[in-house]
Amino acid sequence: MDGLENVISVLDYVLDTKRKRHIMGGILLSVSFLFGGLAITVMTIKNEEEEDEQ
Repeated sequence: MDGLENVISVLDYVLDTKRKRHIMGGILLSVSFLFGGLAITVMTIKNEEEEDEQ
């Protein structure tokens, strides 16, 4: 439980200003779009490979 409290304390300290929160939000959005794009790419490549085999 101490580890979780330490993480929350560090996050509270790091994201103490509005500017830092906006920067972190932008980074999180960029990472989520990256992984979403990769997931869509993998799904479409799988479908093309299955069609090529038939």
